[in-house]
Amino acid sequence: MRNRALLPILLALCVSRVPAQLPLLTAPRGTLRIEFGGGFFPATSAFADGRKRDLGEPLTLASLDAGATPLLGDLESRLAEILGRPATATGLGSITTVAERQRGVATIGLALGLTRRITISSTVPIVSVRTQRSISYDPAGANVGLNPSDPILGDAAGRARTAAFFAELDVAIATLTTKYSRGDYATDPTAQALAQQTLGEAPALRASLYTLLMDSVMASAVLPTDVSADGAALLTRVTSLRNKFSGGLGIPGFTGAPALPTSIVTSAGFDALLAAPTGFGLLAPEDRPLVGLGDIEGAITAELIQHGRPGDARWLGFWVQGVGRFPTGQLSRPQFLFDQGTGDRQIDAELAGIIELGRHRLGLRAEGRYVLQLASDLYARVGGRDQLLLPAYRRAGVHRNPGDIVAVTVQPFFRLAPRLAFTGLVSYQRRGADATTYITGQDPVGGAAASILDAGTGADATIVGVGFSYVHDGHHRDGILRMPVEAGLSIERTIRSGSGLVVASLTSRLVFRVYKALVRQ
Repeated sequence: MRNRALLPILLALCVSRVPAQLPLLTAPRGTLRIEFGGGFFPATSAFADGRKRDLGEPLTLASLDAGATPLLGDLESRLAEILGRPATATGLGSITTVAERQRGVATIGLALGLTRRITISSTVPIVSVRTQRSISYDPAGANVGLNPSDPILGDAAGRARTAAFFAELDVAIATLTTKYSRGDYATDPTAQALAQQTLGEAPALRASLYTLLMDSVMASAVLPTDVSADGAALLTRVTSLRNKFSGGLGIPGFTGAPALPTSIVTSAGFDALLAAPTGFGLLAPEDRPLVGLGDIEGAITAELIQHGRPGDARWLGFWVQGVGRFPTGQLSRPQFLFDQGTGDRQIDAELAGIIELGRHRLGLRAEGRYVLQLASDLYARVGGRDQLLLPAYRRAGVHRNPGDIVAVTVQPFFRLAPRLAFTGLVSYQRRGADATTYITGQDPVGGAAASILDAGTGADATIVGVGFSYVHDGHHRDGILRMPVEAGLSIERTIRSGSGLVVASLTSRLVFRVYKALVRQ
């Protein structure tokens, strides 16, 4: 009972009776601040190097060619190696994509006033993310088909035919090796030269064909059709090799040829290609949002200068803040197009300086913030910024050193009533480019440097917003002192970006805070 009687007195000592304008940066000494907040960040567009575009634009293509997806770029490179000439340009038709991203963040925060000037705090974000997308496919202009030997996209007959071809080729190479080693061609210079030439050619061709057609990781999910220029040239190359064995070298039994597609990819085939783990390995959008823990933050805030209070003829305050952010969130998942993670899953160290000044009803809070983002290892699909259709085999382990962030934010406010203020916001943020390398022991994927992932990571953005701030110190007209309350509502919009890839979100934020004096029993 004695402690309950002391509570109003302690609150009166802890909380200054001033008409505050914006939420307090520090909690009064011996006071616990409890915060509940939330934000909603829907987006249907993004800035790409200063140009605003729909989220689905990178996958709205009149020609889904080698420039749009490494699946076709890698296919053309392998065909060129086998055919000994540049491959014919390949295409998968055209696609049209509509995409929308939704993101919600609920935060629970605690802050403790250690002294009148120093406060420690922690924030736990619970993040909900969802992406919706619709892809329309038109096969017109396609000149490749599904690999008949693919374990998922192919068929039993195609797999059997190609497997039989490699079995016959392996027997022919082994037989030729044995005959050459024991000198069967030594008395015939022409046959001897042909044997040497074939032993140099056949194993290399066999390895290239196997990687293209049947390798469990690197086989191409699509191939030129058997009647296309490249398909016919590939079969001619096989026939030429086969004739060497059965003709001048006298090795019978090698009569087969690999299976190639007889038709181009259809709409149903494209859907299967998107989903197959041997193709793009992409899952359909989830019906329910992904909900998970974001990156938890811990902070310490110190008040260095305080002259006057908000509402006085003049006032000035200055604070410094240090923040640590921990890798408790989840990264975006490569098996979902346009996916969002619940966090960056890396350690960040943040330092900020905050100044507030004003006269009577007008005031301004400004802050400068520097975020040091520490390096981490992760798995990613290696490809260009706008190459969203990356084959599943392009997944690799990389070491990413994120660019650091510099942000300057200005919040002017006008006191509408003793506890209510109308607020504005202008924020400029710049993020340095990432530096990405393969982890030790990871071979380059598709001959691509890991640094290709850095494109678009260096970015800047300008954000504007308006809102209301309500701060009640707990003093009521009836003379009873209750718990202080703070609340805020704001709407923000990314209006500009000059470089990099920046999602153009329309952000709604809500925050509610209460204070409670801590009393020892």
